[in-house]
Amino acid sequence: MGFNKCLSKKLYLTLFLLMNICFSQDSNKSKQYHFDGNVNITNNGFSFIPLFSLGKPATTVNLSIGDDRLTFDPQFRFDLEGLKPWSILFTWHYKLIQKKRFRLKIGAYLPAYAFNKISYEKDGDLKENLNPQRYFITDLSVSYLLNKNMNIGLFYLRGMGLESEDQTKTGNFISLRSNVRNIKISNSLNLIWSPEFYYLKVDENDGIFSAQTINLMIKNSHFNFSTTMNKAIESRINAKSFDWNIGINYAFSNKFIKKKKTL
Repeated sequence: MGFNKCLSKKLYLTLFLLMNICFSQDSNKSKQYHFDGNVNITNNGFSFIPLFSLGKPATTVNLSIGDDRLTFDPQFRFDLEGLKPWSILFTWHYKLIQKKRFRLKIGAYLPAYAFNKISYEKDGDLKENLNPQRYFITDLSVSYLLNKNMNIGLFYLRGMGLESEDQTKTGNFISLRSNVRNIKISNSLNLIWSPEFYYLKVDENDGIFSAQTINLMIKNSHFNFSTTMNKAIESRINAKSFDWNIGINYAFSNKFIKKKKTL
């Protein structure tokens, strides 16, 4: 079945309604929106769960558009061998609580697709085809700002496979994480350090892992360099006990205002 056929009319309707909620605000009020993004090129593509990697060069595009409450955050992952898709996620987040130090956010992935390869024989030749698998995913994140350069948080994600066979049925991911910014290296360079410890259960198998991402930031530049490392502490999941990557990123951020209407 082709990729376009897998997108049901109900999912299209859901996306349409959510976009209207996001952008159909009170016309008598000025509203500020953002459009942010990050493009990563790496020797080894990593998922948002660090245990799962592609094992070869990949590119990831993360985008975010919305206001101070509701955002649309699509993610696109492709390998660099013909730009074949690895996963495509259409994610919606809503900020329930936004205090000076404390924040609570919920999210839903409508829809979420992961692609696997199917081998078949045709005219005596072995061929491969990409097969999209649908998932329904929800998440919840809590963060607390300790100071202007450091926060700690808790992230929970639950995913359910929507296909009838040859797919993960349920997955639970809970992560204790932190983010430390502005670690000064020089006048033009600083680091962002993002460590995490997480528990992951995939169907009947589970494990405990540690991971960290380090970004080398260049002052007044849209480019930065990053590396992610993942280590199994105790695991029954069939995956590498240690994995890492290195990549280059291009990040951008824009804000725009929808002005109130005047008579």
